[in-house]
Amino acid sequence: MKTWSLILLLCISAFSAIPNGTIPDNGSEIHDTVYVEQIIRDTVYIPIKPRTDTVYSNKKCCAPTKENPLGLDTTKYLRNDTSYTHHLIYLHFDLISIPWLIDTTFTSVGGNIEFSTSRKNSLILNFRYSKMIPQIGNNVFNDAIYEGNISQYDIGLGYRHYFRPSKYSFYFDVGGNWLIRKYDYINTWDDKPDLYNDRPHSRHDTATLFAPYLHAGHAFRGERATFGFEYGFSYGVSDKDLLQKEISYISAGLQLDLRLNIGVGIF
Repeated sequence: MKTWSLILLLCISAFSAIPNGTIPDNGSEIHDTVYVEQIIRDTVYIPIKPRTDTVYSNKKCCAPTKENPLGLDTTKYLRNDTSYTHHLIYLHFDLISIPWLIDTTFTSVGGNIEFSTSRKNSLILNFRYSKMIPQIGNNVFNDAIYEGNISQYDIGLGYRHYFRPSKYSFYFDVGGNWLIRKYDYINTWDDKPDLYNDRPHSRHDTATLFAPYLHAGHAFRGERATFGFEYGFSYGVSDKDLLQKEISYISAGLQLDLRLNIGVGIF
């Protein structure tokens, strides 16, 4: 009996040693499958270029190099500060112009509308209204002799180029103005043959002129307000004879243009 008990105990021990209580078939082995999650990450570097302005002056300071053969100073200076506010439309009004400088009795109101396509380029729409009436003490258009007035309407188109996209800039203008002058006055001495009358005689008609121009100027532009000083030449061509004594601002031939103006940015 003891012998059979020992044999049974050994069988039970051998059977319990087999994994999961199964008997391997033909010597095969049982393995567990372990899944490992693999995470792949890419690191992308984006270089950000700092927003800086490089302004070059025309001052010599350094020894010439291959990259800078003229030895120019490449440091920034305040006059080329580009921080002014750029507007798409500016309205400019003349404070002083040639008519007022020549004859303070001459009424003239004018200016221009600037359509700024960029910080350096603009289209200019010019406008002006002028009027001259007989005045006491005027040697040419004296109210003791004349009755009536001379009026003129100007409109023109031009192109303006700024040399610097900055608060201060030198610029030039090129364009042309179309002028319509209306004569409506009477020389009261015309019916007095006993008087020596060498003044312009009575006139009731309209003359048209075209005046191409070339101007230069200096602009000072801020956040919204602007100030300008402009000078140059124009050449008037008329379909009728124009007497320079009648009106001093626009006459046939070469003319001098000069004006001071202020402006305001709209959009």
